[in-house]
Amino acid sequence: MRLVDDLSGLVTSPIRLLRLAKITREVCTERMEYYAAIRDKQSQSEDGDGQPQQGLRGDMGDIKNDMRTFFTSYMKSHVIARTPADEYREMLNVTLSIFMDSLTQRDPYSFEPFHQAVRGPDFDFYSWGNRFFRPLVKYRSSRVDGLENVRKIQSLLANGDNVVLIGNHQTEADPQVLSILLETEGYGDIAEKTIFVAGHKVTTDPLAIPFSMGRNLLTIFSKKYLESFEDTGYKEAATARNRQTVAEMQRLLTEGGNIFWVAPSGGRDRRDPEIGEFAPANFDASSVGLFNILAKRAEKAGAKTHFFPLAMWTHRLVPPPEETVADVGEERRADRAAVGLAFGEEVRPEEVGGRKIFPGVIEKQVREAYWAIHEVMRLRK
Repeated sequence: MRLVDDLSGLVTSPIRLLRLAKITREVCTERMEYYAAIRDKQSQSEDGDGQPQQGLRGDMGDIKNDMRTFFTSYMKSHVIARTPADEYREMLNVTLSIFMDSLTQRDPYSFEPFHQAVRGPDFDFYSWGNRFFRPLVKYRSSRVDGLENVRKIQSLLANGDNVVLIGNHQTEADPQVLSILLETEGYGDIAEKTIFVAGHKVTTDPLAIPFSMGRNLLTIFSKKYLESFEDTGYKEAATARNRQTVAEMQRLLTEGGNIFWVAPSGGRDRRDPEIGEFAPANFDASSVGLFNILAKRAEKAGAKTHFFPLAMWTHRLVPPPEETVADVGEERRADRAAVGLAFGEEVRPEEVGGRKIFPGVIEKQVREAYWAIHEVMRLRK
Protein backbone atom coordinates (compact mmCIF):
# COMPACT_ATOMS: atom_id res chain seq x y z
CA MET A 1 0.00 0.00 0.00
CA ARG A 2 2.85 2.39 0.76
CA LEU A 3 4.34 1.74 -2.70
CA VAL A 4 0.99 2.45 -4.38
CA ASP A 5 0.62 5.61 -2.29
CA ASP A 6 4.10 6.83 -3.20
CA LEU A 7 3.59 6.12 -6.90
CA SER A 8 0.28 7.98 -6.83
CA GLY A 9 2.03 10.93 -5.22
CA LEU A 10 4.67 11.02 -7.94
CA VAL A 11 2.07 10.98 -10.71
CA THR A 12 0.03 13.86 -9.25
CA SER A 13 2.93 16.00 -7.93
CA PRO A 14 3.27 18.22 -11.08
CA ILE A 15 -0.38 19.21 -10.76
CA ARG A 16 -0.01 19.99 -7.06
CA LEU A 17 3.21 21.92 -7.75
CA LEU A 18 1.50 24.17 -10.28
CA ARG A 19 -1.44 24.74 -7.96
CA LEU A 20 0.67 25.59 -4.91
CA ALA A 21 3.09 27.70 -6.97
CA LYS A 22 0.15 29.82 -8.16
CA ILE A 23 -1.08 30.23 -4.58
CA THR A 24 2.43 31.14 -3.41
CA ARG A 25 2.77 33.85 -6.06
CA GLU A 26 -0.65 35.29 -5.24
CA VAL A 27 -0.18 35.35 -1.48
CA CYS A 28 3.40 36.63 -1.60
CA THR A 29 2.48 39.42 -4.03
CA GLU A 30 -0.48 40.45 -1.89
CA ARG A 31 1.53 40.48 1.35
CA MET A 32 4.51 42.32 -0.16
CA GLU A 33 2.28 44.99 -1.69
CA TYR A 34 0.49 45.43 1.63
CA TYR A 35 3.71 45.98 3.58
CA ALA A 36 5.22 48.15 0.86
CA ALA A 37 2.17 50.41 1.14
CA ILE A 38 2.63 50.62 4.91
CA ARG A 39 6.29 51.46 4.42
CA ASP A 40 5.47 54.24 1.94
CA LYS A 41 2.83 55.67 4.26
CA GLN A 42 5.14 55.68 7.26
CA SER A 43 8.01 57.19 5.29
CA GLN A 44 5.77 60.22 4.66
CA SER A 45 5.03 60.61 8.38
CA GLU A 46 8.20 62.06 9.87
CA ASP A 47 8.92 63.55 13.27
CA GLY A 48 11.07 66.55 14.03
CA ASP A 49 14.40 64.89 13.29
CA GLY A 50 13.29 63.68 9.88
CA GLN A 51 12.89 60.03 10.93
CA PRO A 52 9.71 57.95 10.48
CA GLN A 53 7.66 57.87 13.69
CA GLN A 54 7.24 54.10 13.50
CA GLY A 55 9.75 53.34 10.79
CA LEU A 56 10.04 49.88 9.31
CA ARG A 57 13.49 48.34 9.13
CA GLY A 58 14.85 46.45 6.13
CA ASP A 59 14.69 47.07 2.40
CA MET A 60 11.76 45.39 0.64
CA GLY A 61 14.12 44.01 -2.01
CA ASP A 62 16.32 42.46 0.67
CA ILE A 63 13.26 40.99 2.38
CA LYS A 64 12.15 39.36 -0.89
CA ASN A 65 15.61 37.84 -1.36
CA ASP A 66 15.71 36.59 2.25
CA MET A 67 12.43 34.71 1.87
CA ARG A 68 12.63 33.49 -1.75
CA THR A 69 14.77 30.40 -1.08
CA PHE A 70 12.96 29.66 2.16
CA PHE A 71 9.45 29.69 0.74
CA THR A 72 10.41 27.93 -2.49
CA SER A 73 11.70 24.96 -0.51
CA TYR A 74 8.74 25.23 1.90
CA MET A 75 6.27 25.08 -1.00
CA LYS A 76 7.98 22.01 -2.47
CA SER A 77 7.74 20.30 0.92
CA HIS A 78 3.99 20.93 0.97
CA VAL A 79 3.71 19.49 -2.55
CA ILE A 80 5.32 16.27 -1.36
CA ALA A 81 3.24 16.27 1.83
CA ARG A 82 0.05 16.66 -0.28
CA THR A 83 -1.23 19.59 1.74
CA PRO A 84 -4.70 20.62 0.48
CA ALA A 85 -4.62 23.88 -1.49
CA ASP A 86 -7.00 25.76 0.84
CA GLU A 87 -5.04 24.69 3.90
CA TYR A 88 -1.76 25.73 2.29
CA ARG A 89 -3.14 29.15 1.30
CA GLU A 90 -4.38 29.82 4.83
CA MET A 91 -1.12 28.71 6.44
CA LEU A 92 0.98 30.72 3.99
CA ASN A 93 -1.13 33.82 4.56
CA VAL A 94 -0.76 33.60 8.34
CA THR A 95 2.94 32.77 8.16
CA LEU A 96 3.84 35.53 5.74
CA SER A 97 1.99 38.08 7.86
CA ILE A 98 3.90 36.94 10.94
CA PHE A 99 7.26 37.00 9.16
CA MET A 100 6.64 40.39 7.57
CA ASP A 101 5.63 41.87 10.91
CA SER A 102 8.88 40.58 12.38
CA LEU A 103 11.06 41.60 9.44
CA THR A 104 9.74 45.13 9.11
CA GLN A 105 9.45 46.31 12.69
CA ARG A 106 12.21 48.71 13.73
CA ASP A 107 11.97 47.55 17.36
CA PRO A 108 11.87 43.73 17.43
CA TYR A 109 10.11 41.71 20.12
CA SER A 110 11.94 41.99 23.42
CA PHE A 111 12.57 38.74 25.31
CA GLU A 112 12.85 38.67 29.10
CA PRO A 113 15.55 36.51 30.76
CA PHE A 114 12.76 33.97 31.31
CA HIS A 115 10.28 34.15 28.44
CA GLN A 116 7.01 32.27 28.71
CA ALA A 117 5.44 31.05 25.48
CA VAL A 118 2.95 33.46 23.91
CA ARG A 119 -0.21 31.36 23.72
CA GLY A 120 -2.79 34.14 23.30
CA PRO A 121 -5.13 35.89 23.65
CA ASP A 122 -4.78 37.03 20.04
CA PHE A 123 -2.47 34.34 18.67
CA ASP A 124 -0.95 31.03 19.80
CA PHE A 125 2.67 31.09 18.61
CA TYR A 126 3.39 27.64 20.08
CA SER A 127 0.66 25.93 18.05
CA TRP A 128 1.54 27.89 14.92
CA GLY A 129 5.22 26.93 15.15
CA ASN A 130 4.37 23.24 15.43
CA ARG A 131 1.84 23.51 12.64
CA PHE A 132 4.40 25.22 10.40
CA PHE A 133 6.84 22.30 10.66
CA ARG A 134 4.43 19.34 10.71
CA PRO A 135 4.20 19.04 6.90
CA LEU A 136 8.00 18.96 6.71
CA VAL A 137 8.38 15.84 8.83
CA LYS A 138 8.47 12.45 7.12
CA TYR A 139 6.64 10.55 9.84
CA ARG A 140 7.04 7.03 8.44
CA SER A 141 10.83 7.41 8.47
CA SER A 142 11.11 9.32 11.76
CA ARG A 143 11.56 7.73 15.18
CA VAL A 144 11.80 8.27 18.92
CA ASP A 145 14.07 5.92 20.83
CA GLY A 146 14.10 5.52 24.62
CA LEU A 147 10.39 5.95 25.29
CA GLU A 148 10.83 4.15 28.60
CA ASN A 149 12.97 7.11 29.68
CA VAL A 150 10.29 9.54 28.46
CA ARG A 151 7.79 7.75 30.69
CA LYS A 152 10.19 8.10 33.62
CA ILE A 153 10.60 11.81 32.88
CA GLN A 154 6.82 12.23 32.89
CA SER A 155 6.60 10.52 36.29
CA LEU A 156 9.40 12.61 37.79
CA LEU A 157 7.77 15.85 36.68
CA ALA A 158 4.42 14.73 38.10
CA ASN A 159 6.17 14.19 41.45
CA GLY A 160 7.50 17.74 41.46
CA ASP A 161 11.10 16.93 40.48
CA ASN A 162 13.05 18.80 37.82
CA VAL A 163 14.43 17.23 34.63
CA VAL A 164 17.31 18.61 32.55
CA LEU A 165 17.69 17.27 29.00
CA ILE A 166 21.31 17.69 27.95
CA GLY A 167 21.86 17.18 24.25
CA ASN A 168 23.21 18.22 20.91
CA HIS A 169 21.54 20.84 18.74
CA GLN A 170 21.23 20.74 14.95
CA THR A 171 18.55 23.09 13.63
CA GLU A 172 16.45 26.05 14.68
CA ALA A 173 13.46 23.70 14.45
CA ASP A 174 14.70 21.42 17.25
CA PRO A 175 12.07 22.67 19.75
CA GLN A 176 9.29 22.03 17.24
CA VAL A 177 10.72 18.61 16.36
CA LEU A 178 10.67 17.72 20.05
CA SER A 179 7.01 18.75 20.27
CA ILE A 180 5.91 17.06 17.05
CA LEU A 181 7.58 13.71 17.71
CA LEU A 182 6.55 13.56 21.37
CA GLU A 183 2.98 14.42 20.37
CA THR A 184 2.93 11.43 18.01
CA GLU A 185 3.92 9.21 20.95
CA GLY A 186 1.37 10.71 23.35
CA TYR A 187 3.77 12.87 25.38
CA GLY A 188 3.01 16.31 23.96
CA ASP A 189 2.54 17.69 27.49
CA ILE A 190 6.27 17.22 28.18
CA ALA A 191 7.33 19.24 25.14
CA GLU A 192 4.78 21.92 25.96
CA LYS A 193 6.31 22.37 29.41
CA THR A 194 9.95 22.32 28.28
CA ILE A 195 12.03 25.44 28.94
CA PHE A 196 14.74 25.87 26.31
CA VAL A 197 18.06 27.56 27.00
CA ALA A 198 18.22 29.82 23.94
CA GLY A 199 21.16 31.71 22.46
CA HIS A 200 20.90 35.29 21.23
CA LYS A 201 20.51 34.40 17.53
CA VAL A 202 17.03 32.91 17.92
CA THR A 203 15.88 35.96 19.89
CA THR A 204 17.32 38.58 17.51
CA ASP A 205 17.01 37.09 14.01
CA PRO A 206 13.67 38.36 12.62
CA LEU A 207 12.76 35.04 10.98
CA ALA A 208 13.52 33.10 14.16
CA ILE A 209 11.79 35.47 16.58
CA PRO A 210 8.18 34.33 15.89
CA PHE A 211 9.09 30.68 16.52
CA SER A 212 10.97 31.66 19.69
CA MET A 213 7.96 33.61 20.93
CA GLY A 214 6.04 30.32 21.05
CA ARG A 215 8.49 28.55 23.37
CA ASN A 216 9.40 28.80 27.03
CA LEU A 217 12.92 30.21 26.96
CA LEU A 218 15.81 31.07 29.20
CA THR A 219 17.58 33.61 27.00
CA ILE A 220 21.33 33.71 27.22
CA PHE A 221 24.45 34.73 25.32
CA SER A 222 26.71 31.71 24.83
CA LYS A 223 30.38 31.96 25.67
CA LYS A 224 31.21 31.38 21.97
CA TYR A 225 29.33 34.49 20.90
CA LEU A 226 30.26 36.66 23.87
CA GLU A 227 33.87 36.30 22.76
CA SER A 228 32.96 37.51 19.25
CA PHE A 229 31.57 40.87 20.43
CA GLU A 230 34.01 43.71 19.85
CA ASP A 231 31.93 46.37 21.61
CA THR A 232 33.03 46.26 25.28
CA GLY A 233 29.89 47.98 26.51
CA TYR A 234 27.62 45.55 24.67
CA LYS A 235 29.61 42.60 25.98
CA GLU A 236 29.27 43.85 29.55
CA ALA A 237 25.52 44.32 29.08
CA ALA A 238 25.21 40.80 27.66
CA THR A 239 27.17 39.38 30.58
CA ALA A 240 24.88 41.18 33.03
CA ARG A 241 21.88 39.77 31.17
CA ASN A 242 23.33 36.27 31.55
CA ARG A 243 23.50 36.78 35.31
CA GLN A 244 19.80 37.64 35.33
CA THR A 245 19.03 34.50 33.34
CA VAL A 246 21.05 32.33 35.73
CA ALA A 247 19.05 33.79 38.61
CA GLU A 248 15.85 32.75 36.79
CA MET A 249 17.26 29.25 36.25
CA GLN A 250 17.87 28.98 39.97
CA ARG A 251 14.36 30.18 40.78
CA LEU A 252 12.75 27.68 38.41
CA LEU A 253 14.86 24.78 39.68
CA THR A 254 14.01 25.68 43.28
CA GLU A 255 10.33 25.88 42.32
CA GLY A 256 10.45 22.26 41.13
CA GLY A 257 8.46 20.32 38.55
CA ASN A 258 10.17 22.00 35.59
CA ILE A 259 11.90 20.48 32.55
CA PHE A 260 14.78 22.16 30.74
CA TRP A 261 16.57 21.56 27.45
CA VAL A 262 20.15 22.75 27.08
CA ALA A 263 22.74 22.29 24.32
CA PRO A 264 26.11 22.76 26.07
CA SER A 265 27.92 23.20 22.74
CA GLY A 266 26.55 26.74 22.57
CA GLY A 267 25.56 26.36 18.90
CA ARG A 268 24.38 23.98 16.21
CA ASP A 269 26.24 20.91 15.01
CA ARG A 270 28.07 21.08 11.69
CA ARG A 271 29.28 18.56 9.15
CA ASP A 272 32.57 16.92 10.09
CA PRO A 273 34.78 17.41 6.99
CA GLU A 274 36.77 14.24 7.72
CA ILE A 275 33.77 11.91 7.61
CA GLY A 276 31.31 14.03 5.62
CA GLU A 277 28.57 13.59 8.24
CA PHE A 278 26.96 15.88 10.81
CA ALA A 279 28.48 15.22 14.22
CA PRO A 280 27.67 16.53 17.71
CA ALA A 281 29.68 19.66 18.51
CA ASN A 282 31.93 19.58 21.56
CA PHE A 283 30.23 20.41 24.84
CA ASP A 284 31.28 23.28 27.06
CA ALA A 285 31.82 21.52 30.38
CA SER A 286 31.13 24.71 32.32
CA SER A 287 27.58 24.88 30.90
CA VAL A 288 26.82 21.39 32.18
CA GLY A 289 28.56 22.20 35.44
CA LEU A 290 26.42 25.31 35.94
CA PHE A 291 23.20 23.31 35.86
CA ASN A 292 24.73 20.81 38.26
CA ILE A 293 25.65 23.56 40.73
CA LEU A 294 22.21 25.19 40.50
CA ALA A 295 20.55 21.78 40.90
CA LYS A 296 22.51 21.14 44.10
CA ARG A 297 21.35 24.46 45.53
CA ALA A 298 17.74 23.70 44.59
CA GLU A 299 17.98 20.28 46.22
CA LYS A 300 18.75 21.94 49.55
CA ALA A 301 15.39 23.69 49.20
CA GLY A 302 13.68 20.35 48.56
CA ALA A 303 13.56 20.18 44.75
CA LYS A 304 15.52 17.31 43.20
CA THR A 305 16.88 17.47 39.64
CA HIS A 306 17.48 14.59 37.22
CA PHE A 307 19.74 14.70 34.14
CA PHE A 308 18.96 12.82 30.92
CA PRO A 309 21.01 12.74 27.69
CA LEU A 310 19.09 13.53 24.51
CA ALA A 311 20.42 12.94 20.99
CA MET A 312 18.75 14.92 18.21
CA TRP A 313 19.08 13.92 14.53
CA THR A 314 17.39 16.79 12.73
CA HIS A 315 19.93 18.38 10.38
CA ARG A 316 18.06 17.57 7.14
CA LEU A 317 15.16 19.76 8.29
CA VAL A 318 15.96 23.48 7.98
CA PRO A 319 19.67 22.63 7.52
CA PRO A 320 22.15 25.07 9.10
CA PRO A 321 24.81 26.82 6.99
CA GLU A 322 28.13 25.06 6.63
CA GLU A 323 30.02 27.92 8.28
CA THR A 324 29.64 29.09 11.87
CA VAL A 325 28.95 32.82 12.16
CA ALA A 326 27.92 35.05 15.02
CA ASP A 327 25.74 37.37 12.93
CA VAL A 328 22.03 36.89 12.31
CA GLY A 329 20.35 36.83 8.89
CA GLU A 330 21.59 33.55 7.38
CA GLU A 331 19.96 32.04 4.29
CA ARG A 332 17.45 29.36 5.18
CA ARG A 333 15.76 26.37 3.60
CA ALA A 334 12.72 24.41 4.77
CA ASP A 335 13.20 20.87 3.49
CA ARG A 336 11.00 17.84 4.14
CA ALA A 337 12.94 15.17 5.99
CA ALA A 338 13.01 12.34 8.48
CA VAL A 339 14.02 13.30 12.03
CA GLY A 340 14.89 11.33 15.12
CA LEU A 341 15.24 11.61 18.90
CA ALA A 342 16.98 9.30 21.34
CA PHE A 343 16.35 9.71 25.08
CA GLY A 344 19.07 8.09 27.16
CA GLU A 345 18.93 6.76 30.70
CA GLU A 346 19.30 9.13 33.63
CA VAL A 347 22.87 10.07 34.52
CA ARG A 348 23.45 10.85 38.20
CA PRO A 349 26.50 13.10 38.79
CA GLU A 350 27.28 11.56 42.17
CA GLU A 351 27.31 8.05 40.67
CA VAL A 352 29.69 8.80 37.79
CA GLY A 353 32.48 10.52 39.69
CA GLY A 354 31.10 13.87 40.77
CA ARG A 355 30.90 17.39 39.39
CA LYS A 356 34.14 17.41 37.39
CA ILE A 357 33.58 14.02 35.73
CA PHE A 358 29.87 14.43 35.05
CA PRO A 359 30.07 16.73 31.93
CA GLY A 360 32.35 14.32 30.07
CA VAL A 361 30.22 11.32 30.97
CA ILE A 362 26.93 12.79 29.78
CA GLU A 363 28.57 14.14 26.60
CA LYS A 364 29.80 10.61 25.86
CA GLN A 365 26.27 9.27 26.40
CA VAL A 366 24.82 11.83 23.97
CA ARG A 367 27.44 11.00 21.33
CA GLU A 368 26.85 7.26 21.63
CA ALA A 369 23.07 7.73 21.36
CA TYR A 370 23.54 10.05 18.39
CA TRP A 371 25.70 7.67 16.37
CA ALA A 372 23.35 4.79 17.19
CA ILE A 373 20.34 6.65 15.81
CA HIS A 374 22.46 7.96 12.93
CA GLU A 375 23.11 4.42 11.74
CA VAL A 376 19.37 3.95 11.35
CA MET A 377 18.41 7.40 10.13
CA ARG A 378 21.12 7.93 7.50
CA LEU A 379 19.58 5.29 5.25
CA ARG A 380 16.09 6.74 5.50
CA LYS A 381 14.81 9.12 2.85
